[in-house]
Amino acid sequence: IRIKISDEETLAQLHLIGMCHTPWSVLGAAANQSEVRLSLSEYDEIFTSANLKDAERRLQDQQKIQKREHEQKLADLANEVEKIQASRLEQESSRKMFPDNFQVLRHTCFGSYNSSSPDAGVESDVVSFELELIFRVMSPTSEWTTIPLVNTSATVAKNWQVLRQEEVDGDKDFQVVDTVSSPHILLLQRDGQQVLATNKNGLFKVSFNAYTRVAKTRHVNKMGLSSLLYPLSELSVRIAKTSPRSNARDFSVQPPSSVLYVQPEQNSTYLQATLPLTADNFQLRWVDVNDEQPDVECGDYDGHHDTPANATKPINDWGMPRRSGSKPMDLDAATPQVIATHEVMHTVGEGVLRSVHTLEFFTGSSEGSPLHAVQFLIHGKGARVASVVGHALQSWTSEVVQPNSTADSSSTLVKTAFKTSQQSSSIVLQVHTETDRDESTQAHVELPRIECQNVLRQTGHVGVTKDANVEIHEHQTTGLSPVTSSDLSSKLRLNVDRPIVLSYKYLNPDNKAVLSVTEHKEMETLDATIDRLHHKVVVTETHAVHSLILTLQSTKLQYLPIFHLPPSASKYTCLVNSVPAKPVKAENNGDENSILVPLLVGLNPETANQGSSLLTSVEVTYFSKHETFGENGTLSLDPPQFDLPVSILTSHVSLPSDRMYNFTGHYGKQRVMDKTLLYPIPEAFKYAKGKRVVEEDYDFTVLDDMFPEDREEQGKFGAVKIVTPKAGRNYYFQQTLVLEGRLELNVTYSVPPPLNSVSDPKKKSLLSRILSKILPS
Repeated sequence: IRIKISDEETLAQLHLIGMCHTPWSVLGAAANQSEVRLSLSEYDEIFTSANLKDAERRLQDQQKIQKREHEQKLADLANEVEKIQASRLEQESSRKMFPDNFQVLRHTCFGSYNSSSPDAGVESDVVSFELELIFRVMSPTSEWTTIPLVNTSATVAKNWQVLRQEEVDGDKDFQVVDTVSSPHILLLQRDGQQVLATNKNGLFKVSFNAYTRVAKTRHVNKMGLSSLLYPLSELSVRIAKTSPRSNARDFSVQPPSSVLYVQPEQNSTYLQATLPLTADNFQLRWVDVNDEQPDVECGDYDGHHDTPANATKPINDWGMPRRSGSKPMDLDAATPQVIATHEVMHTVGEGVLRSVHTLEFFTGSSEGSPLHAVQFLIHGKGARVASVVGHALQSWTSEVVQPNSTADSSSTLVKTAFKTSQQSSSIVLQVHTETDRDESTQAHVELPRIECQNVLRQTGHVGVTKDANVEIHEHQTTGLSPVTSSDLSSKLRLNVDRPIVLSYKYLNPDNKAVLSVTEHKEMETLDATIDRLHHKVVVTETHAVHSLILTLQSTKLQYLPIFHLPPSASKYTCLVNSVPAKPVKAENNGDENSILVPLLVGLNPETANQGSSLLTSVEVTYFSKHETFGENGTLSLDPPQFDLPVSILTSHVSLPSDRMYNFTGHYGKQRVMDKTLLYPIPEAFKYAKGKRVVEEDYDFTVLDDMFPEDREEQGKFGAVKIVTPKAGRNYYFQQTLVLEGRLELNVTYSVPPPLNSVSDPKKKSLLSRILSKILPS
C-alpha cells in the first residue's frame, strides 16, 4: 500500500505514535518522494492503533467533563442545602417572634361625617371611615397564612382593596391584587371575621370603608368603632357643619387616656386622636350648638380650666357655670330622675379622720336624660373637702351652708359640672374629706356623711378602719344597720389593705354615727434580733484570727454595733449579704473597742421597702495580738458583745497542738475534738444578681460564683474575704438564748509533763494513752 505524505512533519508524527515501524532514516529518505510503501498488515495495524488511541482520548476527555459537571452539581447541591437550612432557621426564628407569620405595621382610620351634604353617599346620620391596614407576611410556607381584618358581626364594610409589594427592601411600588382571580391571595370570611389568606410573603396593604351610625341624645352626638382587631396608630375625623350657624365643640374621646387635637375649619372641624396601644375601640362625643346660644364654659379640649376649683361662678338652671347675662341652652325642660349610691370608707388615723366617698348617680336608663351637674351636702363638724375627682369632671366648687337651727353644725355644699360631651346617664365621683379629731385619750367622733341633692333615692354602705394605735367602738347610731364585712360592696372591700372594724348600711341619707375612740400609748419594740452567731478563733504563738458570721432579722436598724473587741484588733474585713462593706468606728457609746457595721447593704430589692422583717447576714474578720506562748499561762478568747438578743451562739477555738488546755467561763462544759455541732454554722445570704447575659441552656458551675466581673465589683469596696486556716486542736462551745451581758471564755494552757516524771505505772500508762491521742507523734 502506498501512502502519500505531504511533508516531513506528518511523517514524524506517524513515527512518534508508533503507527509506522519503518526506520526513521528510511522514512526520512522516502519523505522526499512524498510516498511510503507499507504492507497490508502494517496498514491494518496502523489504522486500528489510530482508532484506539482516538477512542481513549475521547473517553478521557468525556470523563474529565463528567467529573467537572459532577463536582459542580455537588457544590450547587451543598449551596442549596445550606440555603435551605438557613431559610429553615430563619423561619423558626421568625415563628418564635411572630407565631402567626405576620406583623402589623400600621393601622390608620380617617372618618368623615357630613350630615348636611346630599351627595355624601350615605344617610345623614351615618359616618364613613376609611381604614387602611399595612402588614408584613414574614416568609412563604406550604401552609396558608390568614390575617384577620375586621369582625363582620360588629362592622359594616365594603370597597375592599388589596395591594402587595413583592420586594420588601426594594423600590417597587404596591401593585393591586385581584383577589377574585388570584389563586394565592384570597379574601374570605372565617368564624365571623373577614380574613386575608395567602401563601406569599411581602408587604400587603388592605383598605376598606366602614360605616356606623351617629347616636344623638338631645344635643350630644356620639360615634365610634368597636371590636377593632388591631390598635389604631392614627385616627382622624372631619365633621362638617350641619348649618351655617352651627358649631361642633366640647369634644372628648374614649379611652380617657387618649390625646385629642381639634382644629376648627371654615365649614368643618378636623380632629386627630392618638389612642393607647391597648385600645380595641374608640368613641367620640361632641356637642352641636348654634351661634345664638351662649358659650358654656367647658374649658379647653384637654379637660383643663383656668378657673380655680373653689372660685364662685354663676350657675345656670342645670347647675352649669355660665357667663353673666347669658341664657340657658335650649335643652329639654324635663328633669331626669336620679338614683344615688354612696359608698364610704372612714379611716381613723393619728389626729385625723380620713374618708373616701364614692358617689354614683344613675338615671335608670342608658338612653335616658344626660346628667349635666350634681350637687351634694357634706354634713359633719369640721369636715373639709380635700378633693373631688371624676371622669370628664369640668369643675367643682364648695361653699359653707349655715344650719337652720343652732343645734345643727354647718355643712358644705359641693357643686360639680361636667363637660357636656361626656354627659351620660351615669356619673361616678370620688370625694376625699378630712376631719380633725380630739387627741385626748378617749373621745367621741362623729362620722361625716353625704346627702345628695335632687335625687329620687339614696342608699349606701359605711365601713370603718384604723391605722393608728386606737380602739374603736360604736357609741351611737341612727338610721344605720350593722352588717358583716362580706356584705359590703367590692368597691370598699378591695380598696383597703387593713381589716374593716365596723360596717353598716343605710336606706336613708338622714343618718348618724358616733364612735368611741380610745387611744393607747405606743411602746418600744425590738428593732432586730440575731438568730445565729458563730465565733471562730484560730490562735497561733503570737496572734489570733477572729471570724464572725451571723444572721439577723431587722426592720429599720441601720448599723449593728459590736462591743468589747480586743484592744489590739486590727485589719478588719466586712461582708454584708455577701457584699463588701466598710465598718465605722463607734465614738459615742463609751466603748473604745467597738465598731458599727452598716446593714443597709446588698438587701433584697423586692422586700427592702415593704416594711417587713429583713434577713441580713454579716461576716466580720479581724486580727489581734497576745503575749507569746510560754510553758503555762491564761488566754482570754471572749466573743464580742451585742446589744441584741442572740438565739444561738456557737464558738470554735483552734489552738496549738503541743499544749494541754483547760477552759473556764460562761459556756459550761466544752465539747472537745468534736467537729459536729448541734446547730449548724449559719450561711451568708446573697441577694445581688449577676449582670452577665448567657444563653438559655447555659450550665452554671462553681466557677460562676466568682466571675472576674464580681471580683472587680468587690475590689471597688476595698475589702476581701479572709479564709481562716484549719490547724491545731479544735474545741467547740455553744450557748442558747444570750440576752444581755458579756460571755467570757478563758483558756489556761500548760506544757504536758514528760512520761519519765510519772512513777506510778498505771498513771503512766493512762497518761501515755491520752498524750498519744492529743499530741502529734
